[in-house]
Amino acid sequence: MTINRFNKKHSGQVLLIITMLIATVLTVALSVSFKSTTEIQLTKLEEENQKALAAAQAGLEAALNRGTNINNIGDLSTDFTGFSGSAILETNTSNEFISTLINKNEQYTFYLANFDSQTRSFPSSAQSTYQNINICFNQPGNTSAIEVSLIKSNYSIKRYTYNPNSNNIVSNATNALVPTSGNCPTGETFSDVVTINADDISTNSLLLIVRLIGGSSSKIGFKANSNFPLQGNYVVSTAKSPGGAEKKIRLFQSYPQIPADFFVTSF
Repeated sequence: MTINRFNKKHSGQVLLIITMLIATVLTVALSVSFKSTTEIQLTKLEEENQKALAAAQAGLEAALNRGTNINNIGDLSTDFTGFSGSAILETNTSNEFISTLINKNEQYTFYLANFDSQTRSFPSSAQSTYQNINICFNQPGNTSAIEVSLIKSNYSIKRYTYNPNSNNIVSNATNALVPTSGNCPTGETFSDVVTINADDISTNSLLLIVRLIGGSSSKIGFKANSNFPLQGNYVVSTAKSPGGAEKKIRLFQSYPQIPADFFVTSF
């Protein structure tokens, strides 16, 4: 009887151990399965995001190359079958414009007449708007002079040089004024402003080139009463994958910028 009780006791222990082993194995198996499923889902999500981004980029490039809106990104390639989305060229104009950051002795090319980005030329009928234009420069901490070059359709050039209102950098240059409310673009702070008269701009000016002289770096602001021509291509491209991943890209591509080696004077 003692031997039987011993066998029964150990049989129960073995059963308990086997049950615990089975539970452990199941737990490990379920954990591995869950982890594998999660990793697969994350991989698929990342793939969907990458595909949506690639589709948005393709729509953006197509809109820029063709010069027209892309109404259905899914039509661009078999790689994007099932994708939805569009790439839209924005055509809104404004009477204000702020350049990118310009470094010392670099320049920004501002377009005074309509430019054809496909032919990369000015139409024969291109005319500038006859109006005064304020040029704002020197953000806080910078004191540069500027050289302004007006490029005319008859191949002539008019040049002006302006010192900041608080410093003489270029000999015999006109001093800028301190901006007052409303005569510079909103969104940035400028410490100097000059005005190019409508009579000087007339209707035959194509480009206005502003070069920083001395100082460090600054954005350049332009403001007038009437809207300026477009200064580049603005594109908003949106793509959505069949799996629901969505990407949106906004790009501003300026019209060609003339290198600082052209149309400038060395001081």
